[in-house]
Amino acid sequence: MSEEGSRITRRLKKTGELLLGGAKQQVTSYRSRFDSLSGIYDEFLSDYINQYPDRKTDPSFVDRFFGKRELKFAGIDGTICKYDVFDLIIFFAGAYSSHGVARINDSGTIELEYEEQFLERGIGLSSVLPIYINEVPLIDQTILARGEDGSVDHTVAHSDSWIIDNSAFADYMMTLSEFYLAYRLVSGEDPVDILLLDRVCSSEISSSYAETSDFRIDVEKECGLVGQDVNGRPFTATEWVHARRLLGNMELGTPPARGEYLLPRLIAELIRESSGLTRDELATRLGIDSEPRRERLDKELESAIRGKGVSKGIFVRKGKHFSIKPEYRDLRIRLETLVEETCERLFSEDSSITYDERFKVGKRWLTTNDLSFLALASLYLTIEKCWQNKTLLVGVAKDTSARDLKRQVIPVLNHLDISDKGFTGEQGDTPDTDRMILQWVSLQERDSLKIPWATIEYDTAFKTVVPHFERKPGLVSGARRNQISLEKTFVKAYFQLCEAKSDPRLRSNVLLYDRLVYPEFDDNDAHLLVLNHDYESRPESPEPVETVFYLGVENPIQSFTLSLFKAMTSASIPELFGHLKPLFIADKVAKYNFSHFKNMVESAGNWLINRPELREFLFYLSTFRERRSDVEQSRRGT
Repeated sequence: MSEEGSRITRRLKKTGELLLGGAKQQVTSYRSRFDSLSGIYDEFLSDYINQYPDRKTDPSFVDRFFGKRELKFAGIDGTICKYDVFDLIIFFAGAYSSHGVARINDSGTIELEYEEQFLERGIGLSSVLPIYINEVPLIDQTILARGEDGSVDHTVAHSDSWIIDNSAFADYMMTLSEFYLAYRLVSGEDPVDILLLDRVCSSEISSSYAETSDFRIDVEKECGLVGQDVNGRPFTATEWVHARRLLGNMELGTPPARGEYLLPRLIAELIRESSGLTRDELATRLGIDSEPRRERLDKELESAIRGKGVSKGIFVRKGKHFSIKPEYRDLRIRLETLVEETCERLFSEDSSITYDERFKVGKRWLTTNDLSFLALASLYLTIEKCWQNKTLLVGVAKDTSARDLKRQVIPVLNHLDISDKGFTGEQGDTPDTDRMILQWVSLQERDSLKIPWATIEYDTAFKTVVPHFERKPGLVSGARRNQISLEKTFVKAYFQLCEAKSDPRLRSNVLLYDRLVYPEFDDNDAHLLVLNHDYESRPESPEPVETVFYLGVENPIQSFTLSLFKAMTSASIPELFGHLKPLFIADKVAKYNFSHFKNMVESAGNWLINRPELREFLFYLSTFRERRSDVEQSRRGT
């Protein structure tokens, strides 16, 4: 063997040794982490887990919640395709649903019937956009380089391959298609009673809310929706700023009169009272009883009159009365119109509607900012319809790296002296994700922890709560910039559904769900835990945060949900082991549509290559990478 060959062999051997050694070290480290969890189930974790070995549910709860025993359900999943052909990149995304009926008997058993002709009768949305690679930065704001102030740095350029690999436009299209399809399923003449999404809704709200903030993007320049005609008037940047905060339910007391949600709550109150309210009337309605909080109320009222940033003033004051400007009183109606008109055009099956008509407003492209805003608004509208119709909205995550039970919930309870046990340094370096901790505990405690089980439901606001920064008793802080996300909107829990009959050690994956909070069912005192948030470093005047927390109390909604989940899973189908059949079917429909679209794209590329009149043009249009790939493929073929 030559000296050069031996050097290559030594390098490969060294690389293999490093790889094997690193893998062994990681496995050994993780095994020791699991060993450190020994005994935690009996010590404290059992207090946070509910077992539901009986598959039956309470028919009286079903009667009270749904008002009927035959419940229509639907599951939604999406798909994307990103494919480059010559100098074009093609974005495709869609969302598809599966359907069925759940019948609850007097005995509490659940019988399921699935729509068998789901490919023909299922509902779906999709859209496709072919665009030159050099134009992708015009629609995909996620690949733009930004300075510290958020402004776009146009001096940074990326290669074509980098743009193809990193563009997220199709992902944003898929998110929008799923949430708009959800809105259609709950807003029609015959809405579904149970809606299952393959997404964690609370996390989607948080990410879209942040991505559409006027502090992060230039709304007037980077958003094609601004200026679109809605009922004879252009949609403005001011409406954009306030519409993204439009989520709330007055019966639940949301949005709350605290933190960054104080202004949205003021807007909601003044929309209801067209004649206006005084500052003292607003303070009384919102329970603002301390002087520091009244000072914040005054600042928010003045800011809403003057305007801030791209947002113009939304309030007017006459004497002592504050009222909302007439052009903003129908903000919610205008938002719904904007969503419906834009999405119906974007996902229309009418092939006569051109790409410009679908993806542009005038001469401006719809960007990822616009898609994120529309997805957020679609989810808001879906939530409102679910409240109106008593539709049970549940999102399920198959894979999750969440760790808030370990890092937020239990430490906060310990800090507030509600519990005195949890993860401590004495246990050593434990696994860092809730799912892995619960998966291991379920395996080790299989004799006492019966399938199915779920952790207690807790408010998703806990994901942003930490013990007080200065460890002051009875107070909490926000995890990031001292902000706590919207409470009494979603609760979450981890759950496990199946074990193999042949070997009880073989159990399905621990999954995560979050569901919508409902008035009359989740907001009574027994289900609430009030946190005192030191928002402005004034511990003497904290802001109350009312969170939904099911510790040590009955939870009929979770009992029904776990019974339904158990009926929807199967241990006999490997891909369905511990997962939900409606989402499994929706996923299969999405993959079916993906495969057909991918074949169409490849066929279109082959058709173009073989057109004699285009051959010379395509030679110069194709990239060096494509030419090299073609040559290499031909060489391998010979």
